[in-house]
Amino acid sequence: MQVNGSELLITPASFAEAMALQKAIGRALKGNKLDLPESVTADMKPEMLTGIIDAVLGVACSDEVETCLFECAKRSVYGPAKEPVTRDFFEKPENRAAYYPIMIEIIKANCGPFFKDLGIQLSGLGLLAGSLRK
Repeated sequence: MQVNGSELLITPASFAEAMALQKAIGRALKGNKLDLPESVTADMKPEMLTGIIDAVLGVACSDEVETCLFECAKRSVYGPAKEPVTRDFFEKPENRAAYYPIMIEIIKANCGPFFKDLGIQLSGLGLLAGSLRK
C-alpha cells in the first residue's frame, strides 16, 4: 500500500501482539463518551467534535498503545529502501510526517481482522434477542 507516496509493506503481528494492541487501544478509549453524528459536515459545532478529539488524543497519547504499535510494526518496512518501521526510523525528522499514516495502517492490519465479522455477529444477536421476546 502507498503511504505518503512511499510503499508500506505490513506483515501482521502475532495473535498475542495484535491482541495486546487491540486491548491497549480499548483501554485508551474506555471512558470516552463518543457521541458520533450521522455524518461529519463542515458546519458541525466544535462541541460535537470534542468526544472524537478526546478519543483520538487518548489513543495518540497512550504509552501502552505506542509500545504495542512498535511491537506490531517490527515486521513492517517502508519506502524504496524498505527500512524497518522502528523507533530509529522516526528519529530522522524527515520520516516523522509518516508516523501517524503508517501507524494507522498498522492498526488496521492488526486490529481490523478482530472486528471484520463483528457486525454480522451483532446483527445475529439482535435477531436472537428479538426471537426470544416472542
